[in-house]
Amino acid sequence: MYHAPWGDAPGVVLDHIRALAETPAAALDTERQAKLASHEAEQQFLQLTPEPWRFFFSELLRLARVYTQLDDLEHYHTTRLNRPIRRAIATLGERLVKRGLVDEPLDLFFAKTAQIDALLIADTEEEQQAFAIAVRESKQAYLAAAAREPAWTPGGDEWLEEHAEGPLKGLPGSPGIAEGLIHHVRGPEDFAGFPVGAVLVSRTTNPAWTPLFHLAAAVITESGGPLSHGAVTARELGIPAVMSVPGCLSRLPQGSRVKVDGLRGLVMAG
Repeated sequence: MYHAPWGDAPGVVLDHIRALAETPAAALDTERQAKLASHEAEQQFLQLTPEPWRFFFSELLRLARVYTQLDDLEHYHTTRLNRPIRRAIATLGERLVKRGLVDEPLDLFFAKTAQIDALLIADTEEEQQAFAIAVRESKQAYLAAAAREPAWTPGGDEWLEEHAEGPLKGLPGSPGIAEGLIHHVRGPEDFAGFPVGAVLVSRTTNPAWTPLFHLAAAVITESGGPLSHGAVTARELGIPAVMSVPGCLSRLPQGSRVKVDGLRGLVMAG
């Protein structure tokens, strides 16, 4: 069965709780140490700052922390609405499934608001079938795009030829070296099976994937750069990450052992 890109909400929440509960104590200690180091670095910076500028930079750092927290709060209040909205969409979608207009209830997410509004007042079979065709075409376009490897490659085809053999090369995302077994994650439906200490390999990541980073030894993605979600989160948790590794999902078999060098952007056989 097709899995919607946002996954099953209750199941994803439970997977997140499980992942956090299974986070090794060493990983939590690493995060604590990172925060302490950040605080010490801030104090050292302010001590070295000339007195006339000390208040300015102190306020700048304070505001950066405040607005970062506000961003997290806004994200929380936005995402907490997902479940009731999904329930409403699913209820309407179930009615459309019975009428043969969509294949699965959550396929309604592939319809635009204007299309749904038009369907509610549609009084002809032709208008209803036009809606059904538009939703199926949108879904197929999404599935095709999700299955397609990123077209952008650093250096183009010549770069790929130079790196056809030997270590895989990508963009450095988070420094450090780690070894582990490859584990592919293509979407939320794969979260529950992610083992502690594995190397997370995916096309891309987003905030919903963050609990997996607490379990992973390293991260490799087919897209993204130093400012992508995967790279930033990996740096926060102190694990290596290499981004934009062409074809990593197909070139790194599930269960194979690799060494990840996040500083140099290299993925080597372990």
